[in-house]
Amino acid sequence: MKVLLLEDEHLLNANVKEYLELKGMEVESYTDGAELLQESSLKADIALLDVEVPGATGFEVIEWIKRVNKDIPTIFMTAYTDIQSIEKAYSLGCSDYLKKPFDLIELWLRVEQLIDNNNYVKVQLGETILFDMEHEQLYNEDKLIKLTKIQRKILKSLIKHKNSVVTYEVIINEVWEDNFVKANTIASHIKEIRKYTPHELIESVRSEGYRLHLK
Repeated sequence: MKVLLLEDEHLLNANVKEYLELKGMEVESYTDGAELLQESSLKADIALLDVEVPGATGFEVIEWIKRVNKDIPTIFMTAYTDIQSIEKAYSLGCSDYLKKPFDLIELWLRVEQLIDNNNYVKVQLGETILFDMEHEQLYNEDKLIKLTKIQRKILKSLIKHKNSVVTYEVIINEVWEDNFVKANTIASHIKEIRKYTPHELIESVRSEGYRLHLK
C-alpha cells in the first residue's frame, strides 16, 4: 500500500513516515504543498494531509486529489478544531479528521479502518499491474486481464494475506468454501495467475501453500 503524506513539521513528518514504513507501507512524503502538486504522480492508496502548510494548503491539495482520483481516501491531520474548518474538509471529500497532537497508533488504526472500509483500493502488484479489490479485477495499464472468477478470488485472498504464508486450507475456505478441493487444482489456477503478474510475486511454499510478496 502507498501513502501520500503532507506534513510541514519535519520531525512529525519523519516519525509518521518511519512508523508507516515499519507497518509495511510505502510513503511518499512532502513538507510543502506546492512541491507536492508539482512532483507527485499520485500513485497512492491513501493520503494524509496537514492543512496549514507552505506553498499550498491541505484544502488545495485535496481538491487536486479528488480531481485526479476521487476514490483515494484522505485523512486530515490538523490542530484546527473550529467547525468551519471541519465542515470544509468534509465538503472537499476528506474521509477522516485527526486532531493534533495524536498518537501514531491512533493514526494507524484510522488508516487501517479506511483501508478496510474502502475495498475499492487498487493494489499495485507491479509497475503497470493493478488489482481492484472491490471488483476483483486485474489490470495492466488500465486494460482488463481476463482471469476466471476463481483465479481472481485466489489473487484477492493472497493480497489480503500479503507477505504471509496462505495455506491451502485458507485459500479453499475463502475461495471455494469446499474442503474437497485438491492442492493441484489450486496450483493450476496459480499457474494461470502467474502468466499475468510479475515474476516471483507469488512464492510456492512446499506442502503449505503460497506467499504473495508485496511492499
